[in-house]
Amino acid sequence: MPMMPRSARMTRGFTIVETMVTSTIFLSVGLMAVMWLNGASDLWWTTNTQAHVRETAHLAVNRMVFELRMGTRVGAGSPPNVAIPAAPNNTSITFYLPADLDPFDGNTTIVDALGDIEWDAANPVQYTYVPAQRQLLRVAGAQQTVIASDVTAARFDDAATDPTLGLNEVKVTITVQRLSPQQRTLSATSTEIVKFRN
Repeated sequence: MPMMPRSARMTRGFTIVETMVTSTIFLSVGLMAVMWLNGASDLWWTTNTQAHVRETAHLAVNRMVFELRMGTRVGAGSPPNVAIPAAPNNTSITFYLPADLDPFDGNTTIVDALGDIEWDAANPVQYTYVPAQRQLLRVAGAQQTVIASDVTAARFDDAATDPTLGLNEVKVTITVQRLSPQQRTLSATSTEIVKFRN
């Protein structure tokens, strides 16, 4: 029987077993790549959502603190003093803003002719947490403004509920919570101590 030339023996095709093994390797590598991409995508969405939640909480507290610093806590009389309900209902705060109430003093400032601050005691401003709507609102007269959404907790503490605070200080704390696209619950809490005018 004549022998086949060496080049003819080397050109045979893949067997079924070789094809299956090769396909399994390619599928395994492809599956690992997809799993890695899903993990990277999940991490990106989680990180992005967490950063957004933190930013929402931080901006809401900063917005309130900016306005609360204009109020008074230990001034003579009430109003204009800040009012916080007793715990555990300390989820709102009512305060008053200075205003130029005397059109005849001619100074167009919030200080009257005697050097005292003029308080707009007829128009209180309130920050209040509404659990059913998961919102923190600013209420002034008939106008309501949403300060933050996805809020799961808010509280305002003074020296009565937190003895570390001074008489003219209030601690503002809010927690914001949101679901990531992967249905993970992400939350962030922001706290700030406000020192009032006096």
